[in-house]
Amino acid sequence: MAPSDVRQIATVTKYELFKYLRGRRLLAIVLLTVIVSAIFLVVPPVTGSQYAKDPTDFITSMFQFLGVLSILSATFFGADAIVSEYESKTGYFLFPNPIRKTAIFLGKFIASALVSVGTIGLYYMIAAVSVRVIDGSVPANTGLSFAYSLVYLFAILAVAYLFSAIMRSSVYSLLLTFFTFFLVLQVVDGVGAIAKFKPWFSITFANGISQFILQNPYPADKVVNTTAPLGSSAGVAGPQAFSLAYYYPDVRLSLVVMAAYFVVAFLLAIVVARRREM
Repeated sequence: MAPSDVRQIATVTKYELFKYLRGRRLLAIVLLTVIVSAIFLVVPPVTGSQYAKDPTDFITSMFQFLGVLSILSATFFGADAIVSEYESKTGYFLFPNPIRKTAIFLGKFIASALVSVGTIGLYYMIAAVSVRVIDGSVPANTGLSFAYSLVYLFAILAVAYLFSAIMRSSVYSLLLTFFTFFLVLQVVDGVGAIAKFKPWFSITFANGISQFILQNPYPADKVVNTTAPLGSSAGVAGPQAFSLAYYYPDVRLSLVVMAAYFVVAFLLAIVVARRREM
């Protein structure tokens, strides 16, 4: 008898984890996490600056790297998880076995999620220990911030798996995943501040709740009037006044948006992966 679906998923997960442990990507992202943490901790005393006195300010400055770390995790461990089986032809050995494609997909996704959560958790642990040692306390909502970061991580990981199931090349899937979250959606978020529309639908904008939840009170949307430098407008001399909007994601709406990204992308990725042939 063929093993149960649960055992099949567990087996795929185990061997995917072995593959990550033997590979260089996990080592690279762990080293990057440690190096970036060290930069935040070493640069201030080396340059003669002082650490932030407020624990919230201190840990928020470290969490500015979290978005990049989440995107790198999704790219390294999800963007080529499916397409690599077709590109390297290893699917000829894997798919004929008495194992469901759904079990293969779920096993791979669980393994990707485990190593990605471990990476994010490592960074949070370093940040929390550092702020505790330096400032004497950890902000109250740090645990909640971690939970929100994981929601974002699972959402973009699901999108990465969808790209991996659709694309025909690992390189294209990796690039599409990275630039979608690191560049395209970031540009949309920036344009929203200038054009004065709130990009609530953007998953990268929604991820802001993982940092803003640390602030008390939670920041509110505002429009700031400012003045551009002299001659900034073509054909017009003198300073030009303009306004810039600062939008902050609503916590409940952002969680719904990220959950929607996860559910839709995850289900579509499973359907595409099941129907895809060698």
